[in-house]
Amino acid sequence: MFDRIYRFYRAGKGLLFANPASNETIAYQFEQHAGGENAGRPFLIYRDKRFSYAEANKHVNRHASAFKGLGLKKGDVVALVMENRPEFLWHYLGAAKLGVIVSLVNTHNTGKPLAHSIRICDPKLIIVGSEVAESFEQIRGELGIDVPTYVDTDAESAPYPALPPFSQLVREASDANPPETSHNRLDEQLAYIYTSGTTGLPKAARVRNQKVFAYGQAVGALGFEARNTDVIYNCLPLYHMNGIGVCTGSVITWGACMVLARKFSASRFWEDCRKHECTGFIYIGELCRYLMNTPAKDNDADNKVRVVVGNGLRPDIWEQFQKRFGIERVAEFYGSTEGNIGTINFDNTPGSVGRLLFGGSLVRFDAEKEDFIRDAKGFCLKCKAGEPGVLIGQISNRARFDGYQDQDATNKKILRDVFKKGDAYFNTGDLLRMDGSRRLFFVDRMGDTFRWKGENVSTFEVQEQLSSWLPAKEANVYGVQVGATEGKAGMASVVLEEGQQFDPGTFKTHVDSSLPPYARPLFVRVRREMDTTATLKLKKQELKSEGFDPRKVEDPLYFRHPDTGNYVEMTEELYDDVIQGKLRL
Repeated sequence: MFDRIYRFYRAGKGLLFANPASNETIAYQFEQHAGGENAGRPFLIYRDKRFSYAEANKHVNRHASAFKGLGLKKGDVVALVMENRPEFLWHYLGAAKLGVIVSLVNTHNTGKPLAHSIRICDPKLIIVGSEVAESFEQIRGELGIDVPTYVDTDAESAPYPALPPFSQLVREASDANPPETSHNRLDEQLAYIYTSGTTGLPKAARVRNQKVFAYGQAVGALGFEARNTDVIYNCLPLYHMNGIGVCTGSVITWGACMVLARKFSASRFWEDCRKHECTGFIYIGELCRYLMNTPAKDNDADNKVRVVVGNGLRPDIWEQFQKRFGIERVAEFYGSTEGNIGTINFDNTPGSVGRLLFGGSLVRFDAEKEDFIRDAKGFCLKCKAGEPGVLIGQISNRARFDGYQDQDATNKKILRDVFKKGDAYFNTGDLLRMDGSRRLFFVDRMGDTFRWKGENVSTFEVQEQLSSWLPAKEANVYGVQVGATEGKAGMASVVLEEGQQFDPGTFKTHVDSSLPPYARPLFVRVRREMDTTATLKLKKQELKSEGFDPRKVEDPLYFRHPDTGNYVEMTEELYDDVIQGKLRL
């Protein structure tokens, strides 16, 4: 009983009572563990490498010292373009100790989105992992900024001699704790984390120390129910909030150990968990489905995992997943990188993302008109129990909305005059429903983005790229449900220029060169003309409902076959295979 009360206290401290002037940043907490009773305990395991808190702290300090040697100071920005490996954390925490803001660039991005992500935050330094050097080299000349750039060489990838090695600076740097660590505050900025949006390019969300502090305290307490003997498996990208904020934040806050994987591998997942005796892991919904799709084995439940934390676990596999792999608790949470509202399911209720908190509301939304429903006085209408609505979070001193580097993008996420004149709420853009006990259940994503392969896909961005394909006259992009698969798959309706024919080969070449894998349309529909609303907005609802069924759609349909990666004509037989899950998308 005392342990549960203590955990609620810690969660409340993170969510409600954190002092903005406090110096308990994630970097400060990490340093305290390294110099205290957890010094000899394991902090990080990466493949066959193990780092105690004290050992890891020395690596972090050398990186901080190297940054200082290059002239970086509090408030400066370093752009980090790197895949999961220990050095990522050394850069991240080393910069955080100095109050230097880390721009965590999504390594899935290539071309224009990658250049935009690096440039938009005005970095004073760029660190590029040699494993992503090829993508960086392609846009290096397009950056238009002249800042020091170094390569962090990974032993598993080819050297990148075009840039000076950062390792030389680290070898000559001090491993002593920098005095700046204790001078940083929770209300100061920690990082930029990128999200996709309707601007067509990644948006840089401002992330303060307080957000990661809250995740570490609340999710660590009520989600992982963490203790310093826990070993948490993380195969999610560290440039995403789930990987760096929720998982890493919880591990450091509670002095636990993190097993870091380079990437997710369904075939290696449980082998890693058993090898390192993991007691929990962080997930996104599609990860769980991939694990469920692996052939069943007699030892599936032979593991020490007692709790999993994440979002997107679909209700149709929730209890099957727990039973098959012997998992005691699933702590599904709701939150977003930039948002000011979050929930967590700490009572193990299947399908729920937790209870609606104070400051949050579900309001009615007209999907066809793409607008909120308001009463005669112009105020929003709250949903009744069981009625789907858009989740919004009241913006206040306690629940700030820090927004994006782009002020216009920030303004678009703020809903004003909601329940009274002058109030302001963060619009999550997500549709949820609530039961009589205030438990929330995720329904769908609204607006111009949909989620696929754990990534938010901007329809505007994809439409922009498809419209630059010369045979295309117009393009309309939307997400479609594919059987029981998590998220929505991308589908494009295209209208061709007069006299042009749809060529699957050249279309594939274009999307592969202009879009990251998760954003490339899985289905293509070739139309004679595009339907628009009276205000000239592209109609999507009818297209979404018709989907990619050749029995319903008379237009030519194409499907990107996962076995070859080529676009092929969609047949009734192929459609049935897709819907029945016979093909792994």
